[in-house]
Amino acid sequence: MQENSKGFINVFVKEIKEIIASPYRLGLVTWIPLLGLFLLISIFANGVVRDLPIAVVDRDNSLLSRTITAQLDASSTLKVQNSSLVDAKKHLRQGKVYALVIISNNFEKEVRLGHQPALEAMINTQYILIGKIVSAALSGTVMQSAGRIDFVKNLVKDKRASSAMAAVAPIGLHLMPLFNEYKNYFPFLVGAMLPALWQVFIVIVSIISMGVMFKSGEEHRWLEAADGSLATMLLGKMTPYTLIFLLHGLFFFSFVYIILPWSFEGSYLFMILVQFITVIAYQSVALLLFVVGFDYARGLSLGAVYTAPAFAFMGVTFPTSNMPLFGQIWHDLLPISHYQYIQIAQANYGASIVDMIPTLGAIALFLLPLPLVYYRFKKALELSS
Repeated sequence: MQENSKGFINVFVKEIKEIIASPYRLGLVTWIPLLGLFLLISIFANGVVRDLPIAVVDRDNSLLSRTITAQLDASSTLKVQNSSLVDAKKHLRQGKVYALVIISNNFEKEVRLGHQPALEAMINTQYILIGKIVSAALSGTVMQSAGRIDFVKNLVKDKRASSAMAAVAPIGLHLMPLFNEYKNYFPFLVGAMLPALWQVFIVIVSIISMGVMFKSGEEHRWLEAADGSLATMLLGKMTPYTLIFLLHGLFFFSFVYIILPWSFEGSYLFMILVQFITVIAYQSVALLLFVVGFDYARGLSLGAVYTAPAFAFMGVTFPTSNMPLFGQIWHDLLPISHYQYIQIAQANYGASIVDMIPTLGAIALFLLPLPLVYYRFKKALELSS
């Protein structure tokens, strides 16, 4: 036991020195992840989508059409650009505006005659999210304008505000947004992107650690530093990164839910445990990807293929249940998918730890390849001796 402890310390210290001596590796565990954090913050700093440009072509030029145009422009989501039809179509094709609204001739006259004229709105749905936001803002503003007109008409007939309003909206709808009532994209996207970024660095750096050792032919020197114990060598080399990336994960998590004013309803201590298991799960996967061929370049390629698309399969921006079978399998094969489920459940819902144990167990399953990893390393060392 004492010899194993001494060997572990030797390898641990040796790995720390390797990290410090390599500007590339040092950057991957220090300033490069922080740069990624800074870039994500700068991109999503506003959080709420505002002033999306739309073009309005007012062919009626009446009091009502000007009022509707002003109400569209007053929406915090939209920013109106008055233009001709030719210019509006050109700007829509060029992506300078996301929608084109046409108010037809005699629009106000048709409204007063009760003919229910429709506004023509062409929306660029190539940008699906933006298209939905613009569509919702347009629908909401137009419905409010129509409601005001109907209310005034009914008020003239009935003379009572309550009856006039009931005639406009006989069924009321009281919406109660939960967990992200301000519809802010920062906690929604950044809270998922940071773990997705985190897992990339864990896998890549773990593969680099082993890849450099085998590429330089120094695996037996490392084994000697571990007093001949392969398990001690592997543990000593991986532990510095386990601690470093656990600190990264805690910092990213704390930044979103402690430094910034986004509420966290769950257990911080439990999230530390979840992050620790997630880190070693990804290190297990990284070692498995490397021992496929003990090829440094191939290992990095496999690591990139495995981790880079993770954000798309996490089930945050697109529901997992609607993914094809391949997408659902890929989702389950990513520890970060299960981690993200726990993070959301803990942060937003305050889910009980007992309910999270099965999902935590799913992350722990990624430790099962470790015996195979050990066997492959042992065989590789025997062949190179």
